[in-house]
Amino acid sequence: MKFTVSPKYRRRAAGAVLACLVLLGVWYHVPLRRTLETEICGNDGTSAVLRMEITLHRSFFRETMVRGTMELDGASYVSAPRMEGQPSSFLEGLRDKWSGSISSGYFVEAERLAGRGTAIDMKEDSLRIYDVSFRGFYESIAHLFLIRWRPDAHSVVYTVEPPAY
Repeated sequence: MKFTVSPKYRRRAAGAVLACLVLLGVWYHVPLRRTLETEICGNDGTSAVLRMEITLHRSFFRETMVRGTMELDGASYVSAPRMEGQPSSFLEGLRDKWSGSISSGYFVEAERLAGRGTAIDMKEDSLRIYDVSFRGFYESIAHLFLIRWRPDAHSVVYTVEPPAY
């Protein structure tokens, strides 16, 4: 005797799989809010504590965007959404996504952003994440490459030192 599955059950199974895929897609696009704190070391020999209250915006077709606030050396920086780099094409956005890159745009001083100065003025004292990787489900920072531009001094490159075992 041969066992056959009725079309009614096939449609229900296909509907359940489709519903699960839609729910997974919606869940993936929900922004993740994290509060992180880490000690960073500058290329000029200084160390500082970096506090971040960030929101990670994930997408299937472009790189993950980091927005929010950072506090470094007592100065507060906020993300400037209009100063974020955009991929020039859909294929470039896919390439960035599959390479695992995370983009931050610029984090500028809160007072400077409130004044809505020119883009050049806002970049004068700003932070930008060029490379970051996280541990767990974005619970802590594993690797960070952060550059701080200041108008009255040289730019400083900050990194997170890997723990010594």
